[in-house]
Amino acid sequence: MHILQDHYPEQQAKVEYKCTKWNHPKYEGHWSTKAHITRWNEFTGSRVVESIHSSLSDCFSKHARISDAAHQALLAYHGNHYEDRKNDKQQYLPRRPPDTLQCVMADPYLEQNEQLKEMAVTIQVMHQKLEESQLELAEVRQHYEEALDEIDE
Repeated sequence: MHILQDHYPEQQAKVEYKCTKWNHPKYEGHWSTKAHITRWNEFTGSRVVESIHSSLSDCFSKHARISDAAHQALLAYHGNHYEDRKNDKQQYLPRRPPDTLQCVMADPYLEQNEQLKEMAVTIQVMHQKLEESQLELAEVRQHYEEALDEIDE
């Protein structure tokens, strides 16, 4: 999560991951992970929770869930601070605007710098493929759990 601190040093953000392993006799166990982002509050002289980000991807390992929760936090921070960075190269990073679930990106084809345009297009394609893979994995898991339910009946 050093990326969050590198991109937003003024936030003085710290990250704490809270992980819970879920087990069920019928289904394969999985991890639930949340990234708690705290910042320093001058008024209280202590750290306060600024936001909590859950892992959305369908994965079974603890490390994959932590990575996804960190990714979700970064998407939210890019969305919350987009106005401050919309005129620099950060504009091409995926972001989730406040109060939405859908990620968006600036149109890289409007970029004049060809090298930056190529990199931005690559990031856009990779992000789209990642989201497609996550949806596909969620669908496979749902079918798997439905098949388990049928076996038990």
